[in-house]
Amino acid sequence: MIFNVDRCMLSLEILFIVIITSIAVLIYTMGGFGGGSIFIAILIFSGVPPSQAAIGGLLFNIFSTGASFTRWKRHLEKKFLLLLLGSVPLAFIGGIMSLYISEHVLKIVIGLIVAGSGFFTLFFRRTLANLKVNLIHIIFIGGLVGFLAGLTGIGGGVYLAPILLLSGISNPKTTAATTTFFIFSNSLAGIFSRINKIIPAILENQIIITLIPVVVVAALIGGHIGSRKLSQENVRKIIGIILISIGLLLIFY
Repeated sequence: MIFNVDRCMLSLEILFIVIITSIAVLIYTMGGFGGGSIFIAILIFSGVPPSQAAIGGLLFNIFSTGASFTRWKRHLEKKFLLLLLGSVPLAFIGGIMSLYISEHVLKIVIGLIVAGSGFFTLFFRRTLANLKVNLIHIIFIGGLVGFLAGLTGIGGGVYLAPILLLSGISNPKTTAATTTFFIFSNSLAGIFSRINKIIPAILENQIIITLIPVVVVAALIGGHIGSRKLSQENVRKIIGIILISIGLLLIFY
């Protein structure tokens, strides 16, 4: 029997990618996030071109948040669905304005804000404020988050979570459920704008097809653990850790 070294190395590389993806999805969905930025990095590491990796990141966000939302939906408050009314049009405007602003500088500034928000979320049990909001306020928050997402190209969940938590608008589990739904909806909108590029990206990169079922299974487990097994305080800590990690990624990546 001939031992094929190249095939063995390829199998080990795929196994490593599957394990890393599973862990990332599990942790992110436990806190109500999708993990699109991590997916993009994994795909680029595995040799997928950046433009196709971005599509893969959106697809993975849809599958991860879609699967985990089946667990988180019990904590979602219907009033937060109005966030989408503000986020969709303002994300478009933010995307246009991003053409005239230094993306590098902007990501550093936003990264510092996100990491700082994560620090407060992780280490301060009390909220920085205790706001009472009406439907107009919720639409406004959605618009603010959508604008930042369009401006930086980073999913809105990372901005939405600290606003909801630090302002006292919602508890950690409601925040996680809201960000899960928010990321799913915005990623779905993003993928529709690239509908003609989806099939070529999938057909040309078998790693995407391989990872999709991994994402779904890990997201179901992560969503179940976060929504049913963890306390509000532990979900809050996970959200804080995720925000800090994403903030640092924005600053240094």
